[in-house]
Amino acid sequence: MSRNLRGCAENTGEFSMTVSIEEKLQRLQDIQDIKDLRSRYAYGANIIDSTPGDLKAFAALFAHDGKFDVGMGVATGPAEIEQMMSGITTQWKCAMHYMLNPVIDLDGDRGRGTYTGLFAFVSEDNPGPIWLSNIYHDTYVRTKEGWRFQSVSIRTAFADPAFLAGYADKLLVEG
Repeated sequence: MSRNLRGCAENTGEFSMTVSIEEKLQRLQDIQDIKDLRSRYAYGANIIDSTPGDLKAFAALFAHDGKFDVGMGVATGPAEIEQMMSGITTQWKCAMHYMLNPVIDLDGDRGRGTYTGLFAFVSEDNPGPIWLSNIYHDTYVRTKEGWRFQSVSIRTAFADPAFLAGYADKLLVEG
């Protein structure tokens, strides 16, 4: 099911005349499918009234060997990812995940993406909001179920000290 986009300028999304309309449409559909994948990730990670999103559905967004690394250890595969998420979503009354500025590059049945994440958190002690921003670096793979995350990792742009305090026992310190 690999689609080679002959004539697609590297990382620009521009097409030459050698690419068929069907290939162009498939590329646009693939990009939209990946954007939908990232939106489902955000909704699955949200917490409303102290109730997390559907963590099983969240974990199913990853390939069977997909890696999830958001600075609190690495989980591999949907079962480990679901377990990790259930342990890091307990302290918030509300957590809203906004995904912005997608840049998606495709190469057949694989892809890379970068997103800006902006997050607002509320706890019992901090009716907030408590702000956090990350840059997501994703890889994607097309599976028989559709596009899935092969890997998700982050680089923190800024974090409110109250956010860091909420994860003091879970955050991995670099250096």
